[in-house]
Amino acid sequence: MSRSEPETSSPQRQREYADPDEGVRPLPWFMMMLLGAMTMWGAFYIFSTPSGGESSYGDQRTMAALRPPEHLAGAAAEVDGKQIYGSKCVACHQPTGQGVAAVFPPLATSEWVLGDEKVLINIVLHGINGHIEVKGKQYKGAMPAWKDMSDVELAAVMSYIRSAWGNQAAPIKPATVKAQRETTQSRTEPYKSGQELKSAF
Repeated sequence: MSRSEPETSSPQRQREYADPDEGVRPLPWFMMMLLGAMTMWGAFYIFSTPSGGESSYGDQRTMAALRPPEHLAGAAAEVDGKQIYGSKCVACHQPTGQGVAAVFPPLATSEWVLGDEKVLINIVLHGINGHIEVKGKQYKGAMPAWKDMSDVELAAVMSYIRSAWGNQAAPIKPATVKAQRETTQSRTEPYKSGQELKSAF
């Protein structure tokens, strides 16, 4: 083979496959049609769906549904007592208000919840340790004090438990909580039993 003869003319080179290179590979026609249809449907959906404050396009709650329940009117209605109960009380007293048998007393139809509001306020404000009889059954445990919560918050959660699970007692006003807080401000420890609590009131 002479030096002037191209190297590609050799039989060995001619038997070799060409080096691969990247070519133009367009999308299949059906994929293009699918993308086009999706784009057209999305544009139609955006332009055909009304916008604004109409409740039927959200979770269908109206302004009336967002207002506080009437039974909480005048008793910290601006605070959600159910939400406070869910974050502070539900672990012990349960979502049903039935408590835990032999451990945590029930709130549903409880005489302590439906009775004198001053007694309930002081249970929540100062807590109670030791024996307490609820609906004819004895419980011994520790109810923490929640005096770090505001009067409005305490009134809201107590109003909630006095109206939930079939309870039908009047709501508690923040002013009543404030009065009991001031009257018993010298108390620094929980009540030792239900009997002590009854004796105090």
